[in-house]
Amino acid sequence: MSDTGQGACERVDLAAGEPGAALGLLQRESGKHRPPASAGAVGVEGSGAGGEDLVLQHIPFNFGHTTEKVAAFGSGEIAMAKYYAFEGVLSMNMPREERWAVVNRTYRPGAEVWGHSNPDLFETSKVTGCPLYFTPGKYWPKDIAQSYFGNKTIFGMLRDPYERLVAMFRGNLGAYGGWYPEFIPTCDVNGAVRKMMTDYLAGEIYAKECCFVPQAEYFDAPFGITLAVDNRRFPTSLNEIFADHGYTDLHIETEDILHVTGCPEVWAGDLDCETKALVKQVYARDFELLRERFGYCDQEENCCIEGVPLMCPSNLDEKRKTATRCA
Repeated sequence: MSDTGQGACERVDLAAGEPGAALGLLQRESGKHRPPASAGAVGVEGSGAGGEDLVLQHIPFNFGHTTEKVAAFGSGEIAMAKYYAFEGVLSMNMPREERWAVVNRTYRPGAEVWGHSNPDLFETSKVTGCPLYFTPGKYWPKDIAQSYFGNKTIFGMLRDPYERLVAMFRGNLGAYGGWYPEFIPTCDVNGAVRKMMTDYLAGEIYAKECCFVPQAEYFDAPFGITLAVDNRRFPTSLNEIFADHGYTDLHIETEDILHVTGCPEVWAGDLDCETKALVKQVYARDFELLRERFGYCDQEENCCIEGVPLMCPSNLDEKRKTATRCA
């Protein structure tokens, strides 16, 4: 998951059994439902609270799962438990129609079906080999892209490349973002990020569920992000956008955020100049987008997300004094 940890409650183990049995863990809620697969529509209804013009392009490891969870189930501990159960069910091998049935029976009234919670986006991209929900919109089949994005404002989080790669190392999630057992015991974030970049440059462009695809590709037309969310200010930045667009029932609280927890004292400032040079080579367009959209012009700046628990070292002030800066 995008910066996922254990969250507010433990995951529900739904690996065994039938989807119907697992759904017993989820309360059925009345109200607005998503259209069934046979209707050929995707998420066409808005939030029911005035907002209906946004649609999420999920960039991996940019808090997309947190955003989808709050859009689907709201905030709080009960919403978190429902989300974990829901994710377990959707991960089972089932037809698209059955996934839509799960959505229709579990989402809260007025929910948005965004990103990897949307059954129509489980198709594998012929370009990337990743599910559509992690693939840049420009590579989606046109009919699915038009149905999902439509004429809505496409939003997505834009994250500092150094900090984002540090989070992937700290997550150590295997198929999603990578698994780095040789670097974990000593929390060698520099060695892990250097390996990520050398593997990418060796041709592993779409590896690990497309986590290493430059964020800029998710901004490319057609069906690219037009509304960038400053991930450095998450969740405040996204809550401001929800409010501005009339989504009065969507608000991400601190306890809603799924985030990494491993090696909590490492950060972007621990990357050496050689590793940072590789990151700048791979993510040149991402740094340019950060400059264009948010005015972050210093490519040597070391940052972390201070509004999210455990995303900054406990001794951040001291870390800043000794952090690596390259010419």
